[in-house]
Amino acid sequence: MEHPELGGGAHRALAAAALALTLFAGCGPRPGAAGGAVDLAAARARLEAGDALGVVELLRERAGQDPERVELLAAAYEAIPTADIEAAERFAPLGKSDDPRLVLVAARAAARADQLENAEAILKGMLARQPGLEEIAIEYAKLLGRMGRHDDALRALAPFDREEPRILNLRGYSELLAGRPEAARPLLERSVAAARGAGQDYAPALYHLGLYYRWKGQQETALELFRRACGASPSHLAAHYQWMATAEQLGLADDLAIAKGAFGRIYRSQLARAGALKEPKDPGPAVDRTTKIESRPVAEGTAFRRRFPAGVPFEVACRTPAEGTARFVARIESGPGAGTTLLDAVHESGPDGERWIPHQFAIPPGAAGAEAEVLFEVRPTSWLAAWRGIGPPRGAALSEPRATGSGKPRSADPRPNVLLISLDTLRADRVGHLGSGRATSPALDRLAAEGVSFARAEATSSWTLPSHFSIFSGLTPAAHGVLPDLEATRGFMWADRVVEVRSSGREVMLTEALQEAGYRTVGVTENGWLAGRFGFGQGFDVYRSDMLGNYWRTWAATEAELEAHGETGPWFLFVHTYTPHQPYHAPREYRLRWADPESGGLAWPEALVPMEEYLRFRAEVFRPAPIDIGAFRDLYDGQVAWSDSLVQRILDWIEQKGLAEQTIVVVLSDHGEEIFERGEFDHINSLYEEVSRVPLVIRAPGRVPAGRSVAATVSLIDVPATVLDLAGLGDRLGQGTSLRAAWESGASRPAFAQTIGLASHPLAAVWDGSLKYLRRETPGGTVEKLFDLASDPAERNDLAAARPADLARLRSLHEAHARDGATIRQDLGTTTEELDPETIERLRSLGYAR
Repeated sequence: MEHPELGGGAHRALAAAALALTLFAGCGPRPGAAGGAVDLAAARARLEAGDALGVVELLRERAGQDPERVELLAAAYEAIPTADIEAAERFAPLGKSDDPRLVLVAARAAARADQLENAEAILKGMLARQPGLEEIAIEYAKLLGRMGRHDDALRALAPFDREEPRILNLRGYSELLAGRPEAARPLLERSVAAARGAGQDYAPALYHLGLYYRWKGQQETALELFRRACGASPSHLAAHYQWMATAEQLGLADDLAIAKGAFGRIYRSQLARAGALKEPKDPGPAVDRTTKIESRPVAEGTAFRRRFPAGVPFEVACRTPAEGTARFVARIESGPGAGTTLLDAVHESGPDGERWIPHQFAIPPGAAGAEAEVLFEVRPTSWLAAWRGIGPPRGAALSEPRATGSGKPRSADPRPNVLLISLDTLRADRVGHLGSGRATSPALDRLAAEGVSFARAEATSSWTLPSHFSIFSGLTPAAHGVLPDLEATRGFMWADRVVEVRSSGREVMLTEALQEAGYRTVGVTENGWLAGRFGFGQGFDVYRSDMLGNYWRTWAATEAELEAHGETGPWFLFVHTYTPHQPYHAPREYRLRWADPESGGLAWPEALVPMEEYLRFRAEVFRPAPIDIGAFRDLYDGQVAWSDSLVQRILDWIEQKGLAEQTIVVVLSDHGEEIFERGEFDHINSLYEEVSRVPLVIRAPGRVPAGRSVAATVSLIDVPATVLDLAGLGDRLGQGTSLRAAWESGASRPAFAQTIGLASHPLAAVWDGSLKYLRRETPGGTVEKLFDLASDPAERNDLAAARPADLARLRSLHEAHARDGATIRQDLGTTTEELDPETIERLRSLGYAR
């Protein structure tokens, strides 16, 4: 119960599956498998020698329900980082046992595999069968604490109210994490005293009491408690970290050297076991364009006709059946090329079931105004099935055919392409031309010099889903309503809960407006909160939402789309990458560009630090070491530089093809990141400038001025209207208006943002001129703050009491915006959606879900 932890992610699930296939497939019962003779002492020696795999092979079919064998097998599984899911499945049946030792093995295995609700059910069931089991109650309380349910943990321990060190410690730490430090202190002190009365120090209680005193600012007392905790448990990583952090804060060089050395040895060993000291490999540029990750609008029916102008290229994609084969046919029925068969292909289901296979064609040239009518059909491959009138196999379908160009030479088509790049979690002040002081963003800086840059662009929310929905709809979260309370639904831990995550689909998206104007619309995203199921596929001809998305896969998919259709516009291409986001796993050349490899904290620049280490800082009582604050900021700058190189790759392709003059380029971010400016390391619980202010750069030769920097505050809801304006398709969308007035005259209007932070506290922000209003709703009432960003860009001087008239004016702006948004949201409506397993895994890898 030391701190909240998240599990691996998609890569862990896949690695576990690979392990199971490699080691256990086809290994069936062997002679003596169910209880054959096993030398447990020899097996333990093999495990201590590092042969965990051999121990698993020996005991997997022989452990039965013998507690000693089961516990040894569990220890072997724990030593294999990729075996968590296999272990959870192997031990799951033991959860119904009446033997507490077996139940503990099953519950712990489920928890290690991030199956927290399964673990809860196992422990809760055992307590229902045997209510007085203290060991089970303690494990249950630990699990509830990991799930953030601290009051439930206290209730689970209530029947065991005695002076026992572990129970007192868990009760005290639960109180501490629940935000009741003064209730925690006496419980932790009693735990320490009870252990001392038995003649020993109890490391967990000493450590947690040290956290209390460090939180209260009593550093010397905290330091002594951390020292004692490390003496009692020499491998206690977190205690050594806090000893090191406190010694650094107090300037105690000798203590710092001792603690840092011990911490480094323990941490390096853990990182090595997790495989975090290995460098990531570039998977290369290859991309399978027939992949399951694509989603496309499906044409209704298995036979339909469409008309296309002569000479126009178009694309249709075949969706293979879930199982078996289907035949796909396209034939010109009349007009230019009448009688020509464009497509006659048989496609079969892939190893993962359905997939999309695209095909490109062109209608033959004809007289001016001539059109061709094309018949599209999906048929069964069996002549007998066709003769009997049986349709194609389940799932087989064709996408809605879409023209991929006008049929004119690209240079003769006046309509511009549109490239929109979103660099997720990129805060403005870490970008070169916006004040970084480091060469983090040469591509963005060059775009700013060749176009318009907005020095104070504000996001509409603090996280990916609501902010991106604003970027496409032109609506703030108050209006589009795609703003789930992840705390109330426990969505920060379990993204598979049913939450309000998408609108009803009745709003008009930027992609729909462009699609209606004849644009081919393509999205390439790394999944997570931009999965198509949230509504982001609306208006896209092709939406590539990749659960394994990363820098290389995103570039490969982007390059493939550009190579296929980039020279036959007009097109709209949306590219989204999580590259700046936690965890900071850039290649070494970027990771160590500014970070000191000898920094020695949890950041550990030489390693690919697992996401769960970042999440230690979500527990408010776990304070960072000063050295880590700088190291994480340096690592973040490396991520920024890496993401900027993706922008450069895309720009290089466009320029090499001679399309720069005909392409509107927009680069932005959806929100920033707090890196301990106010004690937190995240973005979900704040609308301060480090989270809300983002880069926004637009280059459109001949359409926007070059080298113009706009100082006025602008909102991302104005981006879609600006794109439409530059494309000659109007200057409004949703609540947004074109930013043309901002770069032409410096005009501005109020901007708004909303989010729901931790503890289900709604947060809102209003910008008007240089003034910024912040509002947080809490059970104790509304907290309001007012800042003047012109004189106080770091938001340290709250003017709420000194300028009541300005406070009241911005409060009125907020209230009017909330009323208007509620009216729009009621008209649009919202719906609920349950997430698919692939999206859940992607969110886990980003730290959003358990």
